[in-house]
Amino acid sequence: MGTRAWSPIARGRPSWRLGLSVVTAVSFLAGCELEEITLAEVENVVIAEIYLDIGADRSDNVARAFLHRTVGVPDAESLPPLYDALVTMTRSDGFSFPLLPEDTDDCLESSPIEEPGACFIADAATAFIEPGDVVEVLVELPGGGEIRGATRVPGGFELVGIPDICSLVPNALMTVEWSTSAEAWAYLSETSIRGLPNALRPEGIVVRDDPLYLLGLSISDSDTTVVFPSEFGVFNRFDLDADLAVRLQRGLPAGSNAEISITAVDRNYVNWARGGNFNPSGQVRVPSLSGDGTGVFASTVGRGFDVLVTSQASGLPACPLD
Repeated sequence: MGTRAWSPIARGRPSWRLGLSVVTAVSFLAGCELEEITLAEVENVVIAEIYLDIGADRSDNVARAFLHRTVGVPDAESLPPLYDALVTMTRSDGFSFPLLPEDTDDCLESSPIEEPGACFIADAATAFIEPGDVVEVLVELPGGGEIRGATRVPGGFELVGIPDICSLVPNALMTVEWSTSAEAWAYLSETSIRGLPNALRPEGIVVRDDPLYLLGLSISDSDTTVVFPSEFGVFNRFDLDADLAVRLQRGLPAGSNAEISITAVDRNYVNWARGGNFNPSGQVRVPSLSGDGTGVFASTVGRGFDVLVTSQASGLPACPLD
C-alpha cells in the first residue's frame, strides 16, 4: 500500500459567510414606514487552499493547489480564469518547481457550483521535498496580483513495531504508536475499513458504508499513541450507528480489513482546518497566505500500513495488541 497522507483540499472547500446586495423593505407597525437597508456587495476575493503532502517514500509526495473566488461575486464570468494563474513552490535553498493545471476533480471530491475554481498539481517526481524543509509558495494571479505564504514541513517520524501489513486477531484492540515528529502541531489518525457489512450482518448490525472511514485527532506533538479501532473516529461519532460505534470498541470482526494512516500536520493546517465536527482551529479559520487573496499553505507528513483481520494463520507478522 502506498503511504496515504491526509489531503484536506480533496475533502471540500471552506464555507465562507456571504452577503448579497439587496434592498430590504421593513414594515413597522407604527406608521407602516419603509426603511431601506443596503447590505455590502460581495467582495471579489481569491481563496487559495494549498497543501504539500510528504510520504514515507518520495514517490508518494504530492503538492496540490485549489484556487477559487468568493461565491456570489457579480459578473464572475467576466473575470480572468483562475486556470491562467501561475503557482510555484520554492525550497529554502532555491530549488523551485511549478504546479500544473489539472482537472478540478483531482483537488475536490465534489462542488455545489459549476465553476468551482482551478486545480494545480505537482507530482512526486517534481515535488522533491523532505520532512523538515521550509517551502514558500507564490501564486501569480491572472490580471495581476500575488498571493504568498510559507510552511515548515513537519519532521520525519516512524511507526513503532508495525510493518507495512500485519495480521490482527478478531475482536482485539491494537496499539498504534509512532515517534515524535518535530514541528508537528497535531497528528491525524485515519482508517478505511472494508468488509464490515458482511462481517457484522450475523450480529444484526447494519453497516451502510463500505469502506467505513473514521478520523481521529491528537492535538499535541507528544501524543503519539492511539488504540485501533476503539479510539478512531472521534469526529464520526455523531454519524455512526450507535450499535456499530459500541461494536468497534471491542475490535473488528473476522473477514474485515483496514488501511490505517498517521499524519503529522503543521501549524498552518491546524489553524485552517474547520468543518462539520472537525474543528481543530476552533470556530475561526486563521489564514497563512497573504497578498491579493487569502487561504492556507499547509504541509503534512504521513505514514501508513494495512491490517488483515483473521483467526487463521496468514503468514503475516502479528499486529501489536493493546
